[in-house]
Amino acid sequence: MHEGIEIARPGDDVRSPGRICPDWCVARHGAQLGEEDWVHAGEPLTVTEGVTAQLCMSVDPDSGEEDGPHILIGSSEYTPAATAALGRSLIALADRAGARPPR
Repeated sequence: MHEGIEIARPGDDVRSPGRICPDWCVARHGAQLGEEDWVHAGEPLTVTEGVTAQLCMSVDPDSGEEDGPHILIGSSEYTPAATAALGRSLIALADRAGARPPR
């Protein structure tokens, strides 16, 4: 389980794994009911006009089962490893573009 900040809600059992909130999460827990309250979301990062990237994961409050973390870029979901590979590929493209002399 990810280390993080405890989120307290009225009636929560202190043993409940759903109480742990990753320290990168900015979601307002308790504002929604059901599965939507299990989602942890990071601050959105603007990648380009109309496209954001956001860290997210869910933790089932009963079982503690985690799904994620994932990075949402636009409408696509990536693992952290796939996101890092995408970043390296973009940097390689930028490096290639900078290495070629203009005509």
